[in-house]
Amino acid sequence: MFISSGSLKPSLLAVATSALILTGCGGNDSSNEDGNTGRVSMSVTDAPVNSALGVYVQFSGVVLIKDDETQEELTFDEPKQINLLDYQAGNSVELFTDFEVEAGEYSQIRLLVDTEGNNDTYISFADGSFELEIPSGEQTGLKLVSGFTVLADESVSFMLDFDLRKAITVTGNGEYKLRPTIRLIDMADFGSITGTLSSELCNSEDVKAAYVYEGEVTEPDDLGTDDEPVATASVNAELSYTASYLTPGDYTVAVTCQAELDEPDVDNEEFGQGEGFAFVSSVVTIESDDTVTVDANPE
Repeated sequence: MFISSGSLKPSLLAVATSALILTGCGGNDSSNEDGNTGRVSMSVTDAPVNSALGVYVQFSGVVLIKDDETQEELTFDEPKQINLLDYQAGNSVELFTDFEVEAGEYSQIRLLVDTEGNNDTYISFADGSFELEIPSGEQTGLKLVSGFTVLADESVSFMLDFDLRKAITVTGNGEYKLRPTIRLIDMADFGSITGTLSSELCNSEDVKAAYVYEGEVTEPDDLGTDDEPVATASVNAELSYTASYLTPGDYTVAVTCQAELDEPDVDNEEFGQGEGFAFVSSVVTIESDDTVTVDANPE
């Protein structure tokens, strides 16, 4: 649904990563006689973006679904509208805390998001704002199908990593959609990659982004392909970037000066076999609680 008028043709690829932190707290003070419960909390954080002024998501609750299809549902007393762009560079805001759930194996998370009203879930630019639609969102919520475990009397912590660069698309008739492109990361075991781009690598007006790939990659591919990056990061005015919440392992970093050309749901031929990238790193290894620096300089 259109909110405010304006000839809007922004670069969706200027929208970068946001994340939700899912944390289960240790201890057990519930009335469950078997003591077979844990507690769950969730916060929201985001990474820098370029063209979008706001990405507002209105949450009304969350549903956690177990392997046996039983559900734990939390409905907020009042919907919580969060501008993901307000929480960047590691800052976060709590979505909910101490949600007591039955311990066990869970296979799915459904974030209940409001999309029916005006100005509930939308994206805004300098010359206009548009409602964000979620495919099947009113029926099933924003779904993450990924297994995790809640242990009784033990602390667990997870990151739900929203990559808005991948998630937000625009259709030919000008409708904006928010797709569930979410990673689940164990917060007890993650690291980060950070770095600075040389001013000679891209022109100052270019839309720049860093793409992070799992393993060793010599010819990085674009978004919307089977070999797309596991994470992306925008480059700020100081030409620095940070990709957080990466599980330990080997990674390759690639930098593009043409991020506005890379549509998240299309295989872009100009990015094939590394053609759209100005820099590709050697493979780097991330360990838990580690931050690796990968600076991008012309060869």
